[in-house]
Amino acid sequence: MTTAQGIPTFEQRLDNLRAESQRFHDYLSALPAGSWNAQSACDLWEVGHVVAHLVGVAEFYATTVERGIEGNVETLPGRAPAGSQTGATSHEGIHQRALAAREQLGQQVVTELAAQSDRLINVLGNLKPDEHPKPCYHPGGYVPAGNFVDMRFKELGLHDWDIKSRLESDYHMLPASMPSMIILILNSFASGSLPYAFWPGPGLDKPVRYRFNVSNPVELNADIVVESDRVHIESPEGEADVTCSCDTETFLLMSYGRLPSNEAISSGRLKAEGDATAITRFSEWFRGI
Repeated sequence: MTTAQGIPTFEQRLDNLRAESQRFHDYLSALPAGSWNAQSACDLWEVGHVVAHLVGVAEFYATTVERGIEGNVETLPGRAPAGSQTGATSHEGIHQRALAAREQLGQQVVTELAAQSDRLINVLGNLKPDEHPKPCYHPGGYVPAGNFVDMRFKELGLHDWDIKSRLESDYHMLPASMPSMIILILNSFASGSLPYAFWPGPGLDKPVRYRFNVSNPVELNADIVVESDRVHIESPEGEADVTCSCDTETFLLMSYGRLPSNEAISSGRLKAEGDATAITRFSEWFRGI
């Protein structure tokens, strides 16, 4: 199994999530009124839509963990069955929920974000050791209760970047969020997984193998193998079509559709060797939502 170096414990990740959630709340509380309508890095969302989305995600995660540790993994009302959704199939529903939440919450969006974030963090902090592995419902697949700290940190880390990278110059992803994203990718957990971020394209004559050598702050050496309609991650094996070297932030921004591979190369963030067409196609397959 592919592993990574530099992964904090659950307790450390939870403490980091709590601290970064508070910093994010403080940042939003001081945000000028005009910035709420600014375009975010999410093509269809303004800053206010991104924050409203985070409110809904926190509420959903807290509810599904509370149910899961009681043995209830049934599909939540209005949601798709576990394991039936990917970013490609769910993006429109996610988009519409964010628009509706922004309209409904209005000026209370920051207050509600703080309330729902605190609720989720308290639920996670109260998990007993034997409750951590209990499966909990998610449309992208069942996720162990304890790994919802990673699910939330992925959402916070990406969407913090989606907002601040457009409002501030040379902004970088939260370092503390990166280990959680790597955990989700390596374990293929629901919306944090590569299959969830993958948008299938035209048929391929043969699989395309990308070898990633990732360093700082989380070290990872792994192959991402793309077939026509699916993708998986595995330990390096055999010949790679493309060999990529980059830091953890670049790898995550590319994998979650925030940074096109050609832009990563031209900016000096990514060193890539091999099939030039395959290098470009990576960003066609991993487009985010």
